[in-house]
Amino acid sequence: MLDTLRKTASGWIGMGLMGLLVVSFAVWGIADIFRGYGSSAVATVGSQEIGAAEYQREISNETRRLSQRYGQPITPQVAQQLGVNQSALGRLIGLAALNGGAEELGLAVSDEKVAHNIMTDPNLQNTFGKFDKRTFELALSRANTSEEAFIKDRREYLIRDQLIGVIGSGIHAPDALVDVIATFQKETRDATYLVLPPSLAGEVAEPDDKALEAYYQKISGRFQKPETRSFSVMQLTPDEVAETISVSEDELKTAFEQQKASFDTPEKRDVIQITFDTKEDAAAAVAKLRSGTPVEDVVKARGLAMEDVELGLVSKTQMLSSDIGEAAFSLEPGQVSDPVEGPLGTVVLKVTKVEPAVTKTFDEVKDELRKNLAMQHAREEIYNIQNSIEDDRAGGMSFRDVAEKNGLSVQSIEGVTQDGKTRDGKDAELPELPGLLETVYDYGPDEQIPPRDNGKSGYYWVHVDQQTDAEIPPLKDVRGKVVSDWKEQQRKTKLQDLARTLAERGNKGESFDKIAAEFDRSVLVQQGIQRYARSDTFSRVAVTRLFATPKGGFTYGPVMVGDSMLVMQVKDIHKPELAADSDEYKKLKADIKDSIASDMIGSMVAGLQQKLGVSVNQLMVEQVTGTTSQ
Repeated sequence: MLDTLRKTASGWIGMGLMGLLVVSFAVWGIADIFRGYGSSAVATVGSQEIGAAEYQREISNETRRLSQRYGQPITPQVAQQLGVNQSALGRLIGLAALNGGAEELGLAVSDEKVAHNIMTDPNLQNTFGKFDKRTFELALSRANTSEEAFIKDRREYLIRDQLIGVIGSGIHAPDALVDVIATFQKETRDATYLVLPPSLAGEVAEPDDKALEAYYQKISGRFQKPETRSFSVMQLTPDEVAETISVSEDELKTAFEQQKASFDTPEKRDVIQITFDTKEDAAAAVAKLRSGTPVEDVVKARGLAMEDVELGLVSKTQMLSSDIGEAAFSLEPGQVSDPVEGPLGTVVLKVTKVEPAVTKTFDEVKDELRKNLAMQHAREEIYNIQNSIEDDRAGGMSFRDVAEKNGLSVQSIEGVTQDGKTRDGKDAELPELPGLLETVYDYGPDEQIPPRDNGKSGYYWVHVDQQTDAEIPPLKDVRGKVVSDWKEQQRKTKLQDLARTLAERGNKGESFDKIAAEFDRSVLVQQGIQRYARSDTFSRVAVTRLFATPKGGFTYGPVMVGDSMLVMQVKDIHKPELAADSDEYKKLKADIKDSIASDMIGSMVAGLQQKLGVSVNQLMVEQVTGTTSQ
């Protein structure tokens, strides 16, 4: 529902409502407003209440949008981890604050204006630019809301629009501010530079024991070996149980009679369906089609393309109404129907292809039925087996003895870290079971771990066999690597000190060419460096320092790729020249205005929340989300 409203909002208004409501909610904080109470509302802002259904709907819509963005279903657990529950509540509280502020000012909109806004909403119109009831109903279904709730939210949106519209109408981006920001963003610099390779750092002597020990104390965390767990897993799946179940011939025949319709394929037809505004128009089209006028010409005269009227292969139950279905399935291929009254107008039908129904015999589906029935019985039997296994475990039977008694295999996994790696950093080979590592690390060795859902209509059990704590190896075990790291750090420090010294000499007036000649290096030139640019040579650190240096000044910084250092001199600074009537200037000015408006909207929402007061029913939040509120 709010998704539909957001689609109709535009410009800075939409941006403000989408982002800054959450920001303002975070600014004022929520830690002191959570409390449990008897109301069925999830939260209240002044006199405005946010219902549980509204909150659940917003969470569902946000989760659906995330699923579309990532191209895969987002589970409620993942949505919770991504902060969907909190952001949804923040948005609703921000909107409720605006509603309360508008109510205090006595703002309202008439029924006529609400109706006109909905009727003229492009998202609810057909291809002819007219409001379409079917499109409206689909929008309600996608938003998981009712017509009454949609109209209520649209009315509140229009009222909020009046309130925040006042802010935008009086905002102006001063030219001086635009010029400063343009200069900052668009300024470029020319630089000469010298590359100092690591070889110029010279040889690094071997460290003494005291220096090496002190260095290792600082960086020993790099060499820490993580905690690992060794564990055993056994699974109980319907597939394994199904192999032990036999299904009688009588049971197969009974199931066939009960499920016969599911094995049959209904007749399907390739149908062209053209909709007309009046019965007279439809009758005229029928006359043309029956007289030989190509269907493409009739469709084109309606302002449509063939893909707009071709339904493809459909069954009778897939037609828009039973009357249309009866008419379509009474035609011969190539025949044109009489006009048929449908829910969206009068339609004319033409069938271009017929696929006959297919009826399967018992012998054709017997094997599939046997497999399905065995699997069905297995799912029922699995619960009894699981209870038997739990009884054996409670009676003291060992993990492997339980597995052997029930014919289950045990998989042993050695030395796995909490993130699924071995101690040497390689990916461990693990069975694909939901929550496996979380379960392993929630329990200690030899603890009784409850069975877990394996995601395949069965269970799995875990036994933690051994726990190896994290440890930092003694220096003697990693001395060679530590010495190598120490030397590398010393080279970097020496090279950085050299670069700093050369930059200081340049700032004291020494010639760049003279400095470069000492190292038999060439002074290079790079023109038009942008403030946020980076390349294999110029790192972000180097560019930032370059833009903090005056014209003619020297500075230094690391290269982007490799261990070399740069010594740089600012040769020229190019200020942007944006004409006030240029498109780039106008866009920048509009962006600044939008940013100011967004800041003001955020401040207003935060102020309204503080003024009206915000209360969140933590118990109701937990009931809606099925999680503990954070």
